[in-house]
Amino acid sequence: MLKQSNKIIVVLGATATGKSDLAVQIAKKFNGEIISSDSRQIYKKLNIGSNKITKKEQDGIKHYLLDMVNPDEEFTLYDWQKQCFQTIEKILEKNKLPIIAGGTGLYISSILQNYKIPKTNSKLKKELNKKTLKELVKELKKVDKNIDIDFNNKTKVIRALEHSLSFNTSIVEERKTSDCPYEYLVFGIDIPREILYKKINKRVDQMMKIGLLREVKKVYRKYKNNNYPSLSGIGYKELIMYLNKKIDLLESIELIKKNTRNYSKRQKTWFRRMEKQEIKIHWNKSFPQTVKLIDKFIK
Repeated sequence: MLKQSNKIIVVLGATATGKSDLAVQIAKKFNGEIISSDSRQIYKKLNIGSNKITKKEQDGIKHYLLDMVNPDEEFTLYDWQKQCFQTIEKILEKNKLPIIAGGTGLYISSILQNYKIPKTNSKLKKELNKKTLKELVKELKKVDKNIDIDFNNKTKVIRALEHSLSFNTSIVEERKTSDCPYEYLVFGIDIPREILYKKINKRVDQMMKIGLLREVKKVYRKYKNNNYPSLSGIGYKELIMYLNKKIDLLESIELIKKNTRNYSKRQKTWFRRMEKQEIKIHWNKSFPQTVKLIDKFIK
């Protein structure tokens, strides 16, 4: 694997589909190192709820962009993209194969479509946060007529406004034309909904068994502010509701399962959108098929 080849591998899929295992297999076969593209695994101390890959599961393969910041620290898409590009270069310099693996579609798209992302402007963000959702949507539609996002999600509306005001361009049009600085080969794992939902439910039960509630108690005791993005993740927000006596424990567990299932639907929708934007995803290939495709790709 030579730096001049400028090639990367991506492994994506919904939660609980087995992306991490496949990425490790590929890394062992092709002298690779793995970059996590999971928006929850960037936080230290959030291990069980984020289903962070363990040292044993890493199986001796170097993993990057795990445990980047404390739960009370900010780590934006801009930060992640910057770190990811730097890490890709670092891996290529070692004549190894960079493998991006995870389920956060926004993170993956920011690399494959080379998003132009504004650096966090605290003053602008503070001003935008003071406005109502209705005011923000009106302002966004004024500066970006082509925007198509969830207008009920204030965070997403603010992010889109930050981009439009920073670059004076439509976020939709800009992302259509951006090119990835690397050649890439993308593998996706998809499993039938009924099987996936059973895996999700079983995994949540296992998380509770190995100490998810204990982890949430410990983190929430130290960072007692459920407005932190880190504590708004699935598995954390529902158990914080229980700790605040808003729901009982069984309700919070069922809510984690339900929210995880709904999240898997949103992940699949994002990946379908990527395909519509002409990003080829090789779905559900056997490992021998995967090896054959990578062999052809890197030669």
